[in-house]
Amino acid sequence: MGNKITIDSATLMNKGFEVIEAKWLFGIEPSQIEVVIHPQSIIHSMVQFCDGSIKAQIGIPDMRLPILYAFGYPERINSDLPRLNFDSCSSLTFEKPDMKVFRNLELAYYAINKGGNIPCALNAANEIVVNAFLHEKIGFLEMSDIIEKTIIKTQYSELTTIENYEETDKFAREYASSLI
Repeated sequence: MGNKITIDSATLMNKGFEVIEAKWLFGIEPSQIEVVIHPQSIIHSMVQFCDGSIKAQIGIPDMRLPILYAFGYPERINSDLPRLNFDSCSSLTFEKPDMKVFRNLELAYYAINKGGNIPCALNAANEIVVNAFLHEKIGFLEMSDIIEKTIIKTQYSELTTIENYEETDKFAREYASSLI
């Protein structure tokens, strides 16, 4: 899906962004969202209901399938994508992510719990550091340090407007860039 998404996947920032999206899309609290690592990449999402039952979106380890589902919802779009062969997947495993190892996920939870304009600063700083990493200007582990320093330095604003988001985005990009 591209170099940026590959880096966001490796740092689990993509999961952090999904936590932020889920909060707003479904009107739930971050504490209700659990991130698990699923190495087989067959289960793309799961929802547990109040009765304890779980529904999962399962398919081949290819993001085109859940994207196709999202584009067509509530209808189904015919595709020639390969079909999941249950004979070839003998087990499904899940692991809790280590927040100290995957600091970007921890930073995303911090941003969504803080709220206001901080998730905007998180996104802007992440775009800067991933680009810098891809151009070999910083190391892999430096990305989290720069993002953290940027969101801490960002002036918090609870009341957000488009102008505030634009100011936050500009500040975060400039500040993160200054740390590279």
